[in-house]
Amino acid sequence: MRHQANPWITSNLWLLSAAMLPAIALVGALLYFTGWAFTFSFTDLGLTGRKAVEWSWVGLENYERLFTRKGFLDSLWTTIIFVFFSAIVGQSVLGFLLAATLRGTVSTTRSVVEVCIMLGWLLPDLVAAFLWSATTSRTGLINSLFIVPFGLQPINFINDFALAVVTIANVWKGTAWSYLLFIAALDSVPREIIEAAKIDGATRWQRAWLVVLPIIRPHIATNLLFITIWTFTYFPLIFAMTGGGPGRQTETLALFLYNQSFARGNLGFGSAISVAMLLIVGALSLIYLRMLREPK
Repeated sequence: MRHQANPWITSNLWLLSAAMLPAIALVGALLYFTGWAFTFSFTDLGLTGRKAVEWSWVGLENYERLFTRKGFLDSLWTTIIFVFFSAIVGQSVLGFLLAATLRGTVSTTRSVVEVCIMLGWLLPDLVAAFLWSATTSRTGLINSLFIVPFGLQPINFINDFALAVVTIANVWKGTAWSYLLFIAALDSVPREIIEAAKIDGATRWQRAWLVVLPIIRPHIATNLLFITIWTFTYFPLIFAMTGGGPGRQTETLALFLYNQSFARGNLGFGSAISVAMLLIVGALSLIYLRMLREPK
């Protein structure tokens, strides 16, 4: 049996084509700049000076530097730690636990929790960075309330535990996204299915693991996709709080790219870093998109 085309679609193709123009323009711009970044990754292009106008081809030299010098590999490892504990363990798990705990409740506690996590999401990065830096410094709120009153020496958390501090700050900054997504996902689970499992004798954990989680699996994968990519390429909060320091303890790939491209002016090497980041993000996206597919 032949399927007939929708008459509205066939008569309004011009309108649909016009609506697609912004998306096509955006994809074209992305491909254009990605192509130039890939091209420049094989050069010694500089930001300023003679190399800015008289650059030359260096072949795979920039890519060899990625794996023969510690800077890139150290930043990659820092990024993996930051993404795992900040996005996957922190934002995703915390967002789900908060959503599962507060779902269906109307209380002052829920309102306070939601205000706290939404505040972190809505605050500009620079303001959030200032708050966390001031709170965790040697003269900050944590030392004033919990360390010094007990006769202990103040701790400079932002310096001594820099990666842990920026990780916790980013969890607070981004948990609202996961929370809102999981609240919507849990509300979409039919209560009849949960009640049927309860009648069959399934415990609370069995209902969560065997009934709820399989239903919201696409939501989990979608959340992981967005927060992993966002955290992997995240820049403002870390840059404002530590600048990648002390030393290079918090220098993620995004900061490493910035330092090489703009602080040191090595645009050719910076382009190679950006291509490597694009490949890593692309691989992660394919993994998560595979998770989105319905099991056969």
